[in-house]
Amino acid sequence: MSLESSKASSMRWQVLAWSLLALLLMIGLGLGIAYRHDLFTRTAELYFLTNNANNLAPGTTVRLSGYRVGAVSEMTMQPDLKVRVTLTVGADAFANLRSDAHASLVREQLRAPALELFAGSAAASLPASKPEIVYNRGATLTEMADELRARVGPILDDVKQLTGTLRDKQDDMRALVDNMRVATQELASASKDMRLLAADARGRVGSLGAELQTAAGTLSQSIGRTGAVIGQAETALGKVNESLPGMLQKADRTLEQLQGAAAEARQVTAAAAVQLPPLMRSVAPLVDDARDMARGLKQAWPLSSLLPAPPALLLPIDSQDAKALRALPSQ
Repeated sequence: MSLESSKASSMRWQVLAWSLLALLLMIGLGLGIAYRHDLFTRTAELYFLTNNANNLAPGTTVRLSGYRVGAVSEMTMQPDLKVRVTLTVGADAFANLRSDAHASLVREQLRAPALELFAGSAAASLPASKPEIVYNRGATLTEMADELRARVGPILDDVKQLTGTLRDKQDDMRALVDNMRVATQELASASKDMRLLAADARGRVGSLGAELQTAAGTLSQSIGRTGAVIGQAETALGKVNESLPGMLQKADRTLEQLQGAAAEARQVTAAAAVQLPPLMRSVAPLVDDARDMARGLKQAWPLSSLLPAPPALLLPIDSQDAKALRALPSQ
């Protein structure tokens, strides 16, 4: 009896010990869950409104600078069909939020979606009376795929159309390539001709430079000769300048003599003007007598053969016939 009673007592103690251990584990698990939900720390609430609450649920982790500071505590539908998402974070984290704070949904590869808080840079803090922040919902893979399809689709259609056009224009492209090849060959030939022309032009320019140099030498000699002639002219002008006063004095004396001769001629003319009319009246009968005497002598045969033939009549001075002019017979 004592052995059986001892075994029963040992089993009771084992059951009690296991029960106590299970209770302690349950208490620890409850404390861990309470700590996980920040039941032992001071908390604060903030919220945002969104049109689409996909990938959000109560308990979604809220992080600040990558560190977990709280979780989504409540989600309620508003009358305007928007969703109010309430976040419960630590009081210390809430104190760091500014008035322009915002949240963004982060979806990593194998981890659950989380809300990333950005404190902002405004001077004012987030008011506790209305702690509303802005929510930036990132696009899902389906939305990104749809957006990519919408952007890439027209490009693919254009590429397909361009490919079809190129296929239709393949013959034209081949002809264009052939023409380009011919044009390239002609361009190479033209380039060769241009090089030959440039070489010829360089040769001609060289010869022209030599000729210009020779001409410049000749011009320099001519300029030297011209300078000598100018020097001689300056010397002659100097001599003329030296002799010009004497010549002017001689000219003045000559003019004075000419004026004296002119005065004497005027006196002689005045005297002749007084005596000439009576003399001219007395000369006319003598001229008539001499003319009759000469006519009689010409009619005599011996004398007519001795007299020379009369000279040809002279044309007046204003005649235009130069060949008709005759010189006076020599005395």
